[in-house]
Amino acid sequence: MSRSRQQVVRMLALVPYLQGNDGVPVNEVAAEFGVTPKVIRDDLRLLMYTGTGEYAGELIDFDLTALEQDGVVHIRDAEFMTRPLRISTREGVALIVALRTLRASASGLELTVIDSALAKLESAVGDTVSAPVDVLLDEVDPAIHGTIVEALSGGKRLELTYATASRDEQSDRDVDPRRLFTEQGKLYLEAWCLKAEDLRFFRLDRIVSARVLAIDAEEHDATPRDLSDGFFTVGEETPYALVDLHPRAHWLTEYYQVDLIEQGDDGVWRAKLYGADWEWLRRLVLRNAGSITVLQPDTLRSQVIDDARVALLAYDEVVAPPKES
Repeated sequence: MSRSRQQVVRMLALVPYLQGNDGVPVNEVAAEFGVTPKVIRDDLRLLMYTGTGEYAGELIDFDLTALEQDGVVHIRDAEFMTRPLRISTREGVALIVALRTLRASASGLELTVIDSALAKLESAVGDTVSAPVDVLLDEVDPAIHGTIVEALSGGKRLELTYATASRDEQSDRDVDPRRLFTEQGKLYLEAWCLKAEDLRFFRLDRIVSARVLAIDAEEHDATPRDLSDGFFTVGEETPYALVDLHPRAHWLTEYYQVDLIEQGDDGVWRAKLYGADWEWLRRLVLRNAGSITVLQPDTLRSQVIDDARVALLAYDEVVAPPKES
């Protein structure tokens, strides 16, 4: 079972457990669920955004003072969990569309669960969604899709052969899968790439082969990318830099919004590299020092040069041998 699913199952069990054990120490809760106290504290903070509305009394609440100072858990305003859920027609339609979207990227036993939920919702909502709502995704190899779902469900590492469209080549890599998601009609896998030692996105229609390894996927200290505003979102005000991408930075074209302008015979690609803000672009260039050359704007180019110079001076001070007395 994937980490996200484990968390959902745990949180669903947490509420009735805490209702029946008011004032239980958080360490005891952690031991009961086989996780660390930090995991339980994180679960509780997330549960505070759960409820039937958005106001006090409609959301699950906890005594944070008792939790932080005394290490005990007091749950409040969770009585709604014993009542049947009521949703409006609009909410029902939104859930149906979401489930149809989820179904387009599901496989195996997931389809059975989703189809069952869809049938119940469509029956409850009635003719409101009689007009078809189709969710279309690019076709992917069902065997590869099933292998990735198997790895996610079992918490196992994957061995992938991946084809990079921007440069006609394939690469083999081991990855620790984190999640599947859809964006702009395409299905993606987010995973920790052991070759790059960082998070990467892999389009399923570009995965040539996939194999589940007999190795447990490891947890890595990396924050998932926020996709709430879209995978690639570029507007008139979106900051961008004109850059030269050297071969070691070509992977950026797969992970971020990049408009390729020219691909030189020497392996250097000229491109527009978009970012959330100028500070983010500056950090990205510095993290890939030596692989990205900023051409424009001059302000960003100057900042990168100055920051690199300061970093080099600090390095020289650390490694410089002591002066003889």
